[in-house]
Amino acid sequence: MRIGFLGNSNNYPFRLAKALRALGHEVVFFVDRPPSEPRNRPESHYADVLYPYPDWIREIEPLHPKQIVLYPWTVRPVLRTLEGCDGVVLNGFGLSLGPLIGRPIIGLLTGSDLDVYANPHLVDVLAASPSRSDRLSGKGILKHMLFKYRRMLLIRFVRLQRAGIAKCCLVEYAVPGLLPEGDALLDEIGVDRNRRTSFMLTDIEHLPSPRARTDGAFRIFCATRLQWKLHAVGSNVSPLDLKGTDAMLKGLQMFIAHSRRPVQIHLISVGADVESAERYVNELGLAPSVYWHPQLTQAEFLDEMASADVVLENFGCGGCIGMAGRDAIAMGKPLIAWGKSAVFERALGESLPIYEAQTPDEICARLHEIVHDSVGIAAHSSRARLFAARWFSARRAAERCVAVFEEARKGTLE
Repeated sequence: MRIGFLGNSNNYPFRLAKALRALGHEVVFFVDRPPSEPRNRPESHYADVLYPYPDWIREIEPLHPKQIVLYPWTVRPVLRTLEGCDGVVLNGFGLSLGPLIGRPIIGLLTGSDLDVYANPHLVDVLAASPSRSDRLSGKGILKHMLFKYRRMLLIRFVRLQRAGIAKCCLVEYAVPGLLPEGDALLDEIGVDRNRRTSFMLTDIEHLPSPRARTDGAFRIFCATRLQWKLHAVGSNVSPLDLKGTDAMLKGLQMFIAHSRRPVQIHLISVGADVESAERYVNELGLAPSVYWHPQLTQAEFLDEMASADVVLENFGCGGCIGMAGRDAIAMGKPLIAWGKSAVFERALGESLPIYEAQTPDEICARLHEIVHDSVGIAAHSSRARLFAARWFSARRAAERCVAVFEEARKGTLE
């Protein structure tokens, strides 16, 4: 088969593309994010992907709602290529082009492409607070006119995004029940449970092995964006953006106060609340233990994770581990997060292999548990790797996609 891709949030679709190529299928992969967003570009993750890209990876100008609504002809070359494929995988803003593509489509929903840009309830919030890159600003009547203009664009874009999702033969999203707000949006759009799946892709074969260290410190890697407040800027307007960073930092302070070992806390300066987090770190007296990292490439990110004794991820109201959490599980790392393990147990028949926590007290207790139970950690690590092999396999997801495209092609021929 020849399979086209458009959209690459956090390199998640690229994981699937690599698995499809490993099965012998031809892939055409469009990268629509700039070099300033390394987490959305394949060369930041894979050492064997060099820039300039090989022929099967094609770079295009970044897609944005205004372009898609007002200047759709600018993406015609991309659409022509996708029309020449047997199946198409869309992600991010690429989903809004679904109504223009006459091929079977699989949608990979990774966050704001559903809960923000397919959410009509957030149109006014987005229109009132343009992103930092939006040059449309003003005061008084001009500000009101620009609000109306942005609102018109966003209403039309949200309709296109929802129509693209509705057209998909298969929609990949979180396990049902994990993100009720997203479930409700998919129900509104008309995506029934028979058209939903959850791949939970992790690039198991490319993850680094755990790193041995001799410094004697207990190393904590915080593997998520720093945010605990809602911001009407860009796409940071959904409760699912909240990562519970404040609870995490408070829990770390409580842990360090009673730790007998030196502790290293590794934080990444990425997220809407970086400045607030820096101030809170100082207020809590954590600064001597904190190591700040700039935005990391995916390879650097995974190397940091491989060197950690424990990984902390999401403690926000969304209650969902992300790609980083799944990578930690696949490495066999102890992961502390609020993951709603009971939802996974209902859906998969087994609970998520994490140390469940949400409040500062719970985070502190889980850290002490991990420090003092080396035998339990070894058993947990083994179970986590087996869980990842069963449920996070990119090859299994690729085989499912091929089956969906083959079924769609068969139906067309009949």
